[in-house]
Amino acid sequence: MSQSSPRQNLTFNQQSYLRLKLALSLNLRRQVFIAVCDDLPLRDRLASQLQADFSNPSPIHQGDRAFWEVGERRYPRLVTLDLNLSDPNPIVQVAQWLADSPPPMNGKRRSPVPAFQFLGIEQLTRQSPTTQRMFITRLQGIERSLPVLDSSLLFWMPQPWFRLLPQSALEFWRCRTGVFEFVGEPTPRPPRTMTPIVSTAPAAQRPPSPSPNPSPNSLSNSAASSPPAARAVTQPTPQKAPPAAQAPAKVDVAQKVEKVEKVETPSAKAPESKRPAEAGASPPVNPWAIAPSAPPAAPTGTVRPVSPANPSAKSPAASSARPAAIAKPPASPVAAPPTASSAAAKPSSSLVSGSFRLDAAQTPTPSSVSVGRSPATSAAIGKPPTPPADSSASPPPPTPPQPPLANLAPPTDPDAQITRLLEQIAHLHRQSASAAQLQDAYRTLGDAYRDRIEQGDTSLPTLMAALQAYEQVMVRLPDKSPLWTDLLNDVGNLCWLLSRNSSAPDQVLPNLRQAIQSYQLALKKLDTHTQAQSYPMLHNNLGAAYADLARYEQPVENLQKSAQSYREALRYRDASSDPARYASTQNNLGTTYWNLAQHHQPKESLKRAIAAYQEALKHPNSQPPLSYAMIQNNLGTALWSLAQIEQPEVYLPKAIAAYRQSLQQRTLDAAPAAFAATQNNLGTALWHLALCLGDRPQEQLQKLQAAIQAYEAALQGVAKLEALSSPAMLSFDPATTHNNLGLAYFHIATQVPRLLGTAPEVAPLEKALHHHLQAATRWQHQPELRQAAMQSVLQTLKAFYELFGTAGQNQALSTVPAHLLPELLPRL
Repeated sequence: MSQSSPRQNLTFNQQSYLRLKLALSLNLRRQVFIAVCDDLPLRDRLASQLQADFSNPSPIHQGDRAFWEVGERRYPRLVTLDLNLSDPNPIVQVAQWLADSPPPMNGKRRSPVPAFQFLGIEQLTRQSPTTQRMFITRLQGIERSLPVLDSSLLFWMPQPWFRLLPQSALEFWRCRTGVFEFVGEPTPRPPRTMTPIVSTAPAAQRPPSPSPNPSPNSLSNSAASSPPAARAVTQPTPQKAPPAAQAPAKVDVAQKVEKVEKVETPSAKAPESKRPAEAGASPPVNPWAIAPSAPPAAPTGTVRPVSPANPSAKSPAASSARPAAIAKPPASPVAAPPTASSAAAKPSSSLVSGSFRLDAAQTPTPSSVSVGRSPATSAAIGKPPTPPADSSASPPPPTPPQPPLANLAPPTDPDAQITRLLEQIAHLHRQSASAAQLQDAYRTLGDAYRDRIEQGDTSLPTLMAALQAYEQVMVRLPDKSPLWTDLLNDVGNLCWLLSRNSSAPDQVLPNLRQAIQSYQLALKKLDTHTQAQSYPMLHNNLGAAYADLARYEQPVENLQKSAQSYREALRYRDASSDPARYASTQNNLGTTYWNLAQHHQPKESLKRAIAAYQEALKHPNSQPPLSYAMIQNNLGTALWSLAQIEQPEVYLPKAIAAYRQSLQQRTLDAAPAAFAATQNNLGTALWHLALCLGDRPQEQLQKLQAAIQAYEAALQGVAKLEALSSPAMLSFDPATTHNNLGLAYFHIATQVPRLLGTAPEVAPLEKALHHHLQAATRWQHQPELRQAAMQSVLQTLKAFYELFGTAGQNQALSTVPAHLLPELLPRL
């Protein structure tokens, strides 16, 4: 018997139930969950409540809602099955159920397979040992059956069976996804009287709407709770309001993707929020407002310096986008200029704006400033440059004060606060509270989870808990409520964050599409007279979601929608009244155009990107120095990219000037990752400019020496990050920097003396050999790149012989690691 008090048991069970519900709500495939409960009446109530919760249509998932609205039969999300005691084989029972009720087609795709919960395992104790052993054997085979099952399983069992699993069903125990324990009194009794839902087909009649007042006893041991008071949201009307007849307010959800086509690329900015940061304290690092970004600097081959494009940023779509070409080193390593490639960083854009405290001005941390992947573009977009996260946010619009919540735990104890809220919601359910009271309570609970997210907790359980709480609000919210816009924006932000919690496209895409639908529905419900400030915010967030979607599918179409969304947001973001958000949105627009240039009309798109970055830079005092430096870095990358198409002698000096301006704030101490990436980009731009000066050897030598200084500074930043055990913050490949540095030294050693009529020096050639060997070492697990580096090593050794004879070559060979000599000597 449990020694805990009934109140403690209630709280524990509420939390366990919420965790279990959230785990099932993720709709992940091939998961195995175990729910442990000795109290059979409690177990039956919990299983029934789960069935009821998953029978209601989700207000977030529009596909589910459509089934209810058109009156069609709705395919279940959770099926309850009694274990067949004569042949206890769960997999066979699931297969039989699916054979009788296969998932129907929903448009062009098939509905997802439901999850299955099994009851009645406790009754196996009354069966013969043979039957019990048969069940254990069936459990052992579940792991092998999961790949073809495509569903999740939940097994309800008592403690004795649960304790048996690690010894008797080890394979099953190892493949479990989660265990959820519930506390109660063990109650031996005859077979249960609960009627499980075992129908083999969805109900034919139209299901009822979700009930705002569940039975007072339904969640007595398993429901969440929250205080009844929630803040009232009223939006101040901005000076410049969008026209009342604007399309977004008229478009339905299905058409929104085509009519509200403005998408803003996420950079370091997080979803815009309407809540001001608390006064007097510096805002914590906000996951909504920070995203990695940086300009290009990656190797496309080992022979040439890499362009500012960032190849190192690996995104789900990147592998299928277009791999960087591995160039075969020419006879002279400098014969060809560096190409835009993975080593470069991409321009970063701001992230989604949301109704969380996401727009409070703050300085990005080094990770957000690291010239790395652009949140919305480093995938199918050809690895463009990615500047640091644009976490400079403008002051958020004023929000009405929140009414105090009674009896809440102090904010310093968020876990206690959420526990108190869950208890209050459970109390409201037991008291059959009104829909309005439950709506306020669930909104307060959602806001509490949102506060945790703003403090940096973006774990999957927290995101799902917030989403579930807001879902409960929407079930009870009147259609004409002014809260819809903010609520849907929050839901969109949560879905957007969920899309970043996974790299698998089949998990990312549904969340991104749901975020887009939420933002579009928020625009449809927007009151342009009282909520005009939300209009540009929603378009900004919609732009970010489309930009992320472009990494996985239809990049040209989605990036065009992203650019259109940013432009629409800029129509209502005035540079004089809101310079920080205006600059951030211009940066996002520039990044979207930069990414579009990788697929469509490169010259025109790059010129638009440059114009957007230049416009953003007109307001230097409205943003933190590192954010301003990030935009300078992005501008340099866009100019460098345009120089690859036309007039390199015009655009490369401008790119170099932008990179150097960026480095005024991106110092080694303030932001080592951003410093290293921008120095790497600067080195590449200087290298390219040097190659344009073949008829002016003295100027070419100066540019090459400047490129070498920049590359060495970049490697200094790499060394600092590696010493801090933070190499993951880099947005470029250090091996490419070593290789490019080796090429620059090789050029100085072999070509410059010939052009200037001076005697060759051995020092530059020794440094070229050193850096090529470093590149080969770092690429030891990438055979093609390593082979290119070894080809450069071989070429450098041959140059030693040509310039300094056998003695010079032997001296060089003495510096080569012994294990490489058998590979090199036969080729000399």
